[in-house]
Amino acid sequence: MSSNDSAIGAALDRDTVRSTSRLLIGALAIVGVLAVVTLLPGVDRLVPFAPATFAAVATAVVALAVAGTLLYAAPKFALLTRLALGEPDAEGDARSDRIVENGGGIVHWLVVFGAVLVAYRGLAGVAVPVLDGAAWAYDAGFLFVALVPVVFLVARLTVTVDPLAELVADRVADEGSDGDTAEAAETDGATPDGDG
Repeated sequence: MSSNDSAIGAALDRDTVRSTSRLLIGALAIVGVLAVVTLLPGVDRLVPFAPATFAAVATAVVALAVAGTLLYAAPKFALLTRLALGEPDAEGDARSDRIVENGGGIVHWLVVFGAVLVAYRGLAGVAVPVLDGAAWAYDAGFLFVALVPVVFLVARLTVTVDPLAELVADRVADEGSDGDTAEAAETDGATPDGDG
């Protein structure tokens, strides 16, 4: 890798980290503002002509904002994971491309799943009272939506098992063969590098 390639990689990494952290800090700020808003007097009153409270409406709006932020940030988290896993380890060995790609995919779908859960919890205060006797439809709808990232997550985990097992086997076999070489050299009275 040339110095230009490493500079581009470092800049991409820094820009990705900066934009991803900006999104997370923004989401935390929105949640903080919601916490303050729910302390205001009268927010526990019902919205006129609706069975939901002002606090439930505010929570739903914030939940949608946070879920949208997570969905927007999911590819950035995946990229950061790929960059982190793609770095050579202490011995200079790069990890398998399949492990790097699937690791990024796993993080992506975990963040998407988190966004679905945030939306489900946040919208419940408005949707359940509106649906009244059909609250099961709300749960069923989000169940089907949540199954999509879960299916992709399971698929990514499944195809990552073999490359990870190969990596572990290579590491353990290499450590074992290094130890056998050292023991053989000691019994022969020579050092592992061939000096007697």
